Amino acid sequence: MRAMAAMMVAGLCASWLSASAQGGGSSAPKAPVSDSAFRFAPEARRPLHDLWVKSLAVRQERVACLGGYIVHDVVYITRIEVLAPSRADSANISAIASLRECSAPGWLGTVHTHIARFHGLPYRIFSAPDRYVMLLWHERWKAPGVFCILYSDVDATCELGNSESGHVQYEDATGNAVGS
Repeated sequence: MRAMAAMMVAGLCASWLSASAQGGGSSAPKAPVSDSAFRFAPEARRPLHDLWVKSLAVRQERVACLGGYIVHDVVYITRIEVLAPSRADSANISAIASLRECSAPGWLGTVHTHIARFHGLPYRIFSAPDRYVMLLWHERWKAPGVFCILYSDVDATCELGNSESGHVQYEDATGNAVGS
């Protein structure tokens, strides 16, 4: 229990410290990222884009399960299952369904939208509540987990286990294949 509390405090501090260092969507400088860390199959890109568009339209966060496989620390996202929204607003969505439905080994983890803004810029990092849900997922399914945040119609932040990838493009502006 103390470890979980310490993790929450660390997550809150990390969120607070890095919030001021966030940049805006696609036009902001990107953190160095391995080009091969995350690959999005064509059949996964459209549902991710649709998840973002729907989230903006209803002004509520949305969540989905991420499916695929991992080879030599490269994550291949091949399928998405959008979950029915539950207790959502522009800054939060209930994690109950994602913890139950996005279970390993059938799913790699979860993706959710961050439509809320911080000083007019996209919120590109995992919040303390996000980190807590990630911890619960790890503990429940005993797997490293893949977690992504969509913060624009093409941009995301993704992590595999505890290693942060930074910026990832799940779809380019023209809809062409990215990372595949």
